[in-house]
Amino acid sequence: MLEAGLMLGVFLCAARLAATPAAFEEKKHSDPAKSCVSQECHPDIVKHKYRHGPIVVGNCTVCHAPLPGNQHKFKVEPSDTKLCATCHQRVDTEPNLHDPVAKGQCLKCHDPHGSEEPYQVRKSPQVKLCYECHKPVATRKYTHKPVAQGECLSCHRAHGSKARKLLNASGSNLCLQQCHEKMRPVTVEGKEQKAHLTSEDCTRCHRPHDSAYPSLLVRPPAELCLDGCHKDVKEKLASDEFKHEPITKELACIECHRAHDNRYGRLLRKPATDFCFSCHEEFQNRLETADFKHRPVADKSCGSCHVPHSSTFDKLLAADYASGFSSAFAPSRYAVCFSCHAEKMVRELHTDTDTDFRNGRLNLHYLHVDKENGGQPCRACHGAHAGDQPKLIRDKAQFGNWTIPIQFKKSNTGGSCVAGCHREYAYDRINPVKLDAP
Repeated sequence: MLEAGLMLGVFLCAARLAATPAAFEEKKHSDPAKSCVSQECHPDIVKHKYRHGPIVVGNCTVCHAPLPGNQHKFKVEPSDTKLCATCHQRVDTEPNLHDPVAKGQCLKCHDPHGSEEPYQVRKSPQVKLCYECHKPVATRKYTHKPVAQGECLSCHRAHGSKARKLLNASGSNLCLQQCHEKMRPVTVEGKEQKAHLTSEDCTRCHRPHDSAYPSLLVRPPAELCLDGCHKDVKEKLASDEFKHEPITKELACIECHRAHDNRYGRLLRKPATDFCFSCHEEFQNRLETADFKHRPVADKSCGSCHVPHSSTFDKLLAADYASGFSSAFAPSRYAVCFSCHAEKMVRELHTDTDTDFRNGRLNLHYLHVDKENGGQPCRACHGAHAGDQPKLIRDKAQFGNWTIPIQFKKSNTGGSCVAGCHREYAYDRINPVKLDAP
């Protein structure tokens, strides 16, 4: 269709020029058998895959008008734009023009006779032609696919555009409409999840041509996220002693988060607990075989006890959790446990309701924990994630260099425990057992 349109324009132009005295006096130049591109004159001009329409029909006088006389001289319109506009629709009507177009230099990019490339551009791929004026744009480790393939016109218009930098569209429309449709909002359980930052100009975070960083990011991921938007996370990272390992790596934030897709909330790459297990496989394996699971673990809620980025507490805990096998009691040292469990379960010597671990009304948690010196913290007896004994009672605990075995038996109204730190003791909530000193 394009070539047919060009041919029609050529014949119309030829008809107009043929009516002039100058063209009439140079009849041989409108005779294909004796044209300028015949074997005796300029045969190389026609040796191209793509040829200008006048060349195809051997009518050079459409552009080269013969001067009167027999001197074999021709006149060519000095302005590329004016000459080309005789047949071609004007391309200098947009507000943002390519510099050669603005200067009327059509022949800077197009060969007037023929080329091996469509539209008679002088070189291919497009990038070779563009590099004659523009500096190379693919010098870094990661290259945008259109750039790597030399397809500048995938994003830019050749002549002019309403958008800046001769882009096909402005803002994020160019990227999202032409190539990256997957970054549009997704629907999860009937509710549309708006993609993160897709209303922004993509170049806020990405370089358009190449980059030293994955996904064509303008800076390292951590710098881009933490300096640009999440300064609160950056400040906490700077002050906290314990940091989540992925955030210390090169890819940092994008180890766990996607930049746009909010399918799982918080831009996570997978559902939260599944994502944790992708690194902490030992916990996943333990949970699959354990008979008893901590409620947050069973509910796949790692965030109930842990924070994702950094913490002042070991194991990225959200609050303090007394360590070791013995510790002086202070409520603040049990903050992570007391975020779910009532503090009274260890603070009252006698109770009827606050804990099942009691002998009659005697609170056995109180006897174990609430001591000024040498009380047992929660972790001394209970596992944090899962276990094979009821109430997450450990089967062993570490006391210095000694691994203490623990055997716990549960009954309907109480139970018994024997451990390396004491002989077997039983308790019963309904019929209290007489307890001797250890």
